[in-house]
Amino acid sequence: MARLRHRYGAIRRPVATAMALLTASNSGLSAAEPPAADRSPEFRQCVRDSAGVTGAMQTCMAGEYRRLDLALNVAYRDALRRLPSNAARSRLRDLQRTWLKTRWDICADEVARSGMAGGSGGQLVEASCRLSVVSERTQWLRTYPQPKPHGR
Repeated sequence: MARLRHRYGAIRRPVATAMALLTASNSGLSAAEPPAADRSPEFRQCVRDSAGVTGAMQTCMAGEYRRLDLALNVAYRDALRRLPSNAARSRLRDLQRTWLKTRWDICADEVARSGMAGGSGGQLVEASCRLSVVSERTQWLRTYPQPKPHGR
């Protein structure tokens, strides 16, 4: 595995790549990578301060996941409140339960595609993917249900 030089010594390319993805702007990121705007300033600073140390980066991601999970729960409750009927609320509950059962499948696929399964790089890919999945679902819930266009 190729190594990169870092101010604290050599680090493995997968860790350097994951760190770059975590702090990058939207350009060039995979579909599962959350937009930089969805990441808190504290998270971005934490990742910068981690200096490429996998354990430190995992700690940053765990903290950001807690923040995003809280936002997801708020968005879900708000979406339920916006719905006009018990039937509509039941439909959203069913959608959410289905999503909860399958939400990490995309992350397992992404780790497998990364070629880093089983290593610390794979853990970072999975954690980053989980941030993306939760962030995307939160955005979806914030706009659920979609307003109906006029004239249809």
